[in-house]
Order: sequence, then C-alpha cells, then structure tokens
Amino acid sequence: MSLTLLDPPTTEPVSLSEARDRLRVTDASQDDAINHWIQTARARVERDTGRALIAQTWLERRDVWWGEGRLSAFGTRFRLLKPPLIALEAVTVYGLDDAPSEIDPAAFFVDTLSDPGRLVLRPGQSWPLPGRAAAGIGIRFRCGYGDQPGDVPAPLREAILQLTVHLAETNGASALPPGVAALIAPYRPVML
Repeated sequence: MSLTLLDPPTTEPVSLSEARDRLRVTDASQDDAINHWIQTARARVERDTGRALIAQTWLERRDVWWGEGRLSAFGTRFRLLKPPLIALEAVTVYGLDDAPSEIDPAAFFVDTLSDPGRLVLRPGQSWPLPGRAAAGIGIRFRCGYGDQPGDVPAPLREAILQLTVHLAETNGASALPPGVAALIAPYRPVML
C-alpha cells in the first residue's frame, strides 16, 4: 500500500497574520520562518490525528482490498484513509496486461458522512480483483474539512497556532506541548 499526495492544500488553516498576532511580531522580517512553522504545525497536527485539514487529493495504491483491517461488515465496506472524506474521484483496477479500468460507480455507495469515509458495496456486487500482483488497485479521493481555513474545526486551528508559537520559541523542538495534545485528542483515531 502506498499513499501519494496529488493535490496539496492551497492554503493553510491559520493565516500569516493570525500567527504574527499570536507571536506578537509586527513586521515582515520573519514571515518566511513563520510560514514554515505554520506548515510544519499543520503537517504535525495532520500526522498526529490522521486527518486532512484543508481540502487535498490523494491516491492510494493497493495490492488487494483486504489487509490493515480496512474491510468490514463481511467485506462489504472499505474504509478510506485521511478523514474527513469529501469525495471519491475514481477507483481503478489494473488487469494482467496493466490496462486500467475504472470500477462502475453504481457498484458502490460513497459514504462521506462516516468517519472515516468509506465505500459500501451495493447488494449483489463484489470488489473487482486486480490482475497484477502489485499496485493493482488505485483509489483517488479528495479529503479535508473544506477549502477555507474557517472550515477547519476551531480546536485544530488553535492547536496549529499554539504549535506555531512553540516551534518559534523552541527553534523547532519536536515534543508536543500538553495544550496542543489536549486540543487534538478528540480528533485522534480510536484504536480498539
């Protein structure tokens, strides 16, 4: 399994001016560093929560449908990575000759309301098996809370601001401050 970012976010959940205000910086002399800290903080929050914050497009390549506990309900539901799911763009299966064929969207329902989002087979349907042994399935999907910073939940935006300040004050120390950990805790995946 591999996961490739195709279209990264076009903006950050926290603006440069918001970070400047929090850092009490009044001029543009540190803008490059502040932008870097914001991006680093967003990436850390996304990594620690397993979520996409601002809309982005990913491609997951798989050898088979099963594995990693992603199939459920007798193999009829497939959970996608990087919640929240905005939309499924395409599911492609590759044949023995490496020829791609898209799965008919009528074969499954795209559940964007579940967390994480999932593909649910319709009655009488089954997951098409790939012909090639490696990377025979490609799932292209769009995920995130939305295109605008205001679409991201306030606790996650606050976590990014606090982590940005922490990065500025500690010159990039990797330990997660307790306040940030508490803000992102409700958004972390639950492991059973």
